Amino acid sequence: MDKNVNSFDALYAEAGSHRSVMPWDELLGFVRRFPQIAAFNAALIAQQNAGAIFVETEHAWQQKYGRLLTDDAVALIVLHPFAPVRFVYDVEDTHGPPVPDSSISPFKAVGAPTWDGHRLVMDVLHRKGLDLPGLPKTQSPTVMLGHVLYELALVYAGHRGEFPKLGISASETDIDGRQVRFEAECITWLIAGRLGLKMAATGSLKGYLKHGELLPPLSRDRVLHAVNAIEKLFGGALHFGQMVREDVPSLFPLTEQWTLSPR
Repeated sequence: MDKNVNSFDALYAEAGSHRSVMPWDELLGFVRRFPQIAAFNAALIAQQNAGAIFVETEHAWQQKYGRLLTDDAVALIVLHPFAPVRFVYDVEDTHGPPVPDSSISPFKAVGAPTWDGHRLVMDVLHRKGLDLPGLPKTQSPTVMLGHVLYELALVYAGHRGEFPKLGISASETDIDGRQVRFEAECITWLIAGRLGLKMAATGSLKGYLKHGELLPPLSRDRVLHAVNAIEKLFGGALHFGQMVREDVPSLFPLTEQWTLSPR
């Protein structure tokens, strides 16, 4: 498959009067609302149906929700492991029993992250051989998780160098510090929103979203693929969101020092 077929960087570069694309701030907000599917697929859906609310395959609509497709239902294309694509449909293109709000907004009524959840997250990273040195000490598991997400963002965007065992390639050498920070801020804010965390945008992202500052340079592909990879570490956004809120004592103590060096 041509690498540009699923490239958002190419899509935005080619955008003109003949093709409209969703602005980056709107795309970020859209992807945050779809933790049920991978971030890259949520971004694909955004370009096909900006008004989509909740999507499932035809089989899932029937088996999980007892809903049928309308006669004029429009198929939305997403990528699928071990197959080129898969077709999904928005809830507006189905009819039947109401869809539970907990399915559409799974973290709407849940609590904040816990320290037990933080320990589980760090245990997963330990098993993967990931070291996040220099994390600050805080009294809030939410703030602590924000620091963890930011450091993971730098690693999985390639801004910490190459990690072959994790399938991470180093980012381009000519990227300046502003782009590095902005991409990490986008990745962090995207994952936080998909996990239902009350975590405000920071730095250049805050200036862009809240004050209309110019969009800094970035690779949209790198941001979306990093979100996918980080969430995959924890079994996807839904499982990740449940994990950070666990309130059960860990069976094993948290290991304080781990090492991992770029190759």
